[in-house]
Amino acid sequence: MGFRLILFASQRYYDQHLPHQALFLAILNLFISEIVSQILLALTVVLVLQIVLNQYGEVPAMATVVRQSKVKKRTNLTILRQIGTIGLIVIVAGGVALYNYVYLEGMLDDQPALISHRGVDDGNGVQNTIPALEKTAQEEPDYVEMDVHETKDQQFVVMHDDNLKHLAGVDRGVHDMTLAELTALTVRENGHSAKVASFDQYLAAAEKHHQKLLVEIKTTNEDSPQMVQHFIDKYEKRLLKNHNRIHSLSYPIVAEIKQKAPQLFVSFILPYNITFPQTPANGYTMEATTLDSDFVGQAHGKGQTVYAWTVNDEDVMQRMLFTSVDGIITDQLSTLKEVVKENNDHPSYATRLSIYSSQLAGFNGDVEN
Repeated sequence: MGFRLILFASQRYYDQHLPHQALFLAILNLFISEIVSQILLALTVVLVLQIVLNQYGEVPAMATVVRQSKVKKRTNLTILRQIGTIGLIVIVAGGVALYNYVYLEGMLDDQPALISHRGVDDGNGVQNTIPALEKTAQEEPDYVEMDVHETKDQQFVVMHDDNLKHLAGVDRGVHDMTLAELTALTVRENGHSAKVASFDQYLAAAEKHHQKLLVEIKTTNEDSPQMVQHFIDKYEKRLLKNHNRIHSLSYPIVAEIKQKAPQLFVSFILPYNITFPQTPANGYTMEATTLDSDFVGQAHGKGQTVYAWTVNDEDVMQRMLFTSVDGIITDQLSTLKEVVKENNDHPSYATRLSIYSSQLAGFNGDVEN
């Protein structure tokens, strides 16, 4: 830990005060970190083997072997072997240095999709409403994430909560009201107000502004058995035409959609990274706190995408960028765009070094939600 902190602190100094030499010094620091990591790994293996061998007495103790090896005469290496060894070291070191350069310059990175959470940016409107969608769409996010619930009359309304008290001041459940009753309500948030929108209205507004959607299908115990089929029948063609995507916290919803409408892109929402799931989903929407590069790597190995949510802190945005997620869902779209631009124009070698060193050490650090 102390060694990594020293490397990080020194690289941050180089980034700020020696910008012209920062890249070379970052490559050198990363190389040192890799060497130290491999040495520690080798020493650990030797120590474990020595403990095991001493315990079972199958082979003389490692210390004895070392003493005996010192007695043996060293074999005289030929000039050819010396040159070959030195050449191999140079090739390996050159390859590592080249990889470090590519990594530190961000050449291995793909820019993630920038996704507005509930269709807002820094409280520019009421979540999940058309006026907020229209404002946010002007910033050209890759997707606007939003939520739909089934109504009493088996239609679909744009709403996150299953109870209306928080936004509309009405202590009733979404499933207790018809679509007409719901769209007559006014919701208020962040000093703004707007009418509740049906999914038809919201989808039409998104299509008008050429804005792709990431639709979260919310579930309750009152949902009809035909909810998914109704949704597919009514919206599948429009969603496919406009390259919209779906995600849901309900695995039965994900599985049913993939079975009945396999062309639709469906992501399975996961609140925690406990173990890698085996699902037919096209991807995973993972809460950022426990999301790490190992999960992302496994998903990519299976051809599945990974979205991180809900990422509002700049440091966490940076970490998610370096974790190679495919999309970042945020309430602070403008901030995320600035972080991505800054990372592309002026990458922080210190941050990349810290993240890479942490991964070598076997953990990903703390990520705030």
